[in-house]
Amino acid sequence: MTATNRRQVLGMLGVSAAAMVPLAAAPAEAQTAYKENDVDLYPAAAFGATGNGTTDDSAALQRAIDAAAAAGGGTVHLRAGKRFLLGSPLRLKSGVNLQSERSRATLVLSAGYSQGHVIDAEQAAMVALRNLAVVCDQRASLTRAVHLGGCTDVVIDNVHLEGLNQGAYDGPSGVASTALLRLTNCHRVRVSGCRFTKGYVGLNVNGNSTHITIDDNDFHDVTQFGAHVLGNTASHTEFLTVTRNRLERIGGKPGQVGYPIYITCGGNNPEAHKHRFVRISDNHVIGNKLAYGKGGNADLLAVYDIFDGVFERNSLFFGGDAGLSTDRCRKLVISGNITGHCNTVGINVWQSNDVTVVGNIVYNNHQNYAGDLSAEPRGGIRTYARKDFKAENVVITGNRCFDDQPVKTQDYGIFIHARTRGVDIGPNTLTGNKEGMFRTGSAEDITYSFTILRDAPPAEGYWEKGMIVQNRAPAAGQPFGWVCTAAGKPGTWLPLPGPAA
Repeated sequence: MTATNRRQVLGMLGVSAAAMVPLAAAPAEAQTAYKENDVDLYPAAAFGATGNGTTDDSAALQRAIDAAAAAGGGTVHLRAGKRFLLGSPLRLKSGVNLQSERSRATLVLSAGYSQGHVIDAEQAAMVALRNLAVVCDQRASLTRAVHLGGCTDVVIDNVHLEGLNQGAYDGPSGVASTALLRLTNCHRVRVSGCRFTKGYVGLNVNGNSTHITIDDNDFHDVTQFGAHVLGNTASHTEFLTVTRNRLERIGGKPGQVGYPIYITCGGNNPEAHKHRFVRISDNHVIGNKLAYGKGGNADLLAVYDIFDGVFERNSLFFGGDAGLSTDRCRKLVISGNITGHCNTVGINVWQSNDVTVVGNIVYNNHQNYAGDLSAEPRGGIRTYARKDFKAENVVITGNRCFDDQPVKTQDYGIFIHARTRGVDIGPNTLTGNKEGMFRTGSAEDITYSFTILRDAPPAEGYWEKGMIVQNRAPAAGQPFGWVCTAAGKPGTWLPLPGPAA
């Protein structure tokens, strides 16, 4: 490499010509590597990588990675716009940053590529992938594009992963066979600004992992799961943050059910671990308007097996089933989300305890996109549980649940299933629903305190015993309101005394 070319490469990385100091400790072939402000730079071209898309560059790139690692760490630079052909996988090592400029270099696979991954690292610390594209080209041998196992202090930024959308999912174990990015037993990892497309699973986190941040990524055209966090009877993730991601066109293949964001830990196994300290916020999810079981989405945001979680300000639209659904969880806050046009229900508190549902907007659900749905009441916010399970200690307050469609589909604003107890329903705004605003199914220990304004006692919809309708503007001699003394459609109503004439 000429001095002029070195200056061009290093200039793109923000390195001044005056700071180009050769690395005396580097191997002989790496004497074209330079240092600036304690950052060691290893241009891939200096190790023989061509980036012409036809010459196998895997050995040259690995030499650059090994040289950087041997010198105590550094940045291996790949020129943006170049296509680096790989005949074998790359192994990232501690202290090494593999990167290009923001417009990315691309890694492509040789015709005979037969390995199970493209980039991996095992037990490495302080590693990074930045500004790269990895094109897997639907190679049958691959189970992941990038796999990091037991790594710490990892940054994956502005990486585009695509082309691995074939795979299989084992329901009992919850394990998918392929993923574009798989993190196993990793700690302090940040995945940001990346694009996951044409994959079976976009991003999978598994094992005993901690402090995982998934922020500001795009997931689309993914067959099974966009972001998937998995645990089992021996593993779970703690301190998980999923924020500001955009997910669209997840699922869509008949016979499969896609989950844009899916967090689970062992299914219904009572011995399974629980994920801890989870925050999911400000994500934007668009479902594919297909029926459940016909390639549609199950829950747009599926948060299962979580203790201590906050789910806030997510936008969830056009789901195949629920917008946001919990299962086997404890100590959750569901706040400020917007969910609409889902197949069955907007927010589903499914056999979970100690849950606060506050300040959400839920509307126009129970769309039934040509699905096979049961006769259970559906609509806005619902508590639910299977036989022998319960949903307990749930607070539902400050939410707005409505249906403003010409032909209404959302049965109820709030529905409390029979296997629920300890529910406190505070002031909520419930308007325009098909069958009524609020209904319980003989649940235990239910309290509710919200005011409904009307000009007359209800003549339509289902009303629970004990519900009170306040007269909007009672005149002298008119009742202050009406109380429902027998549940039904529209129920039996007793006038409440009004102001004296």
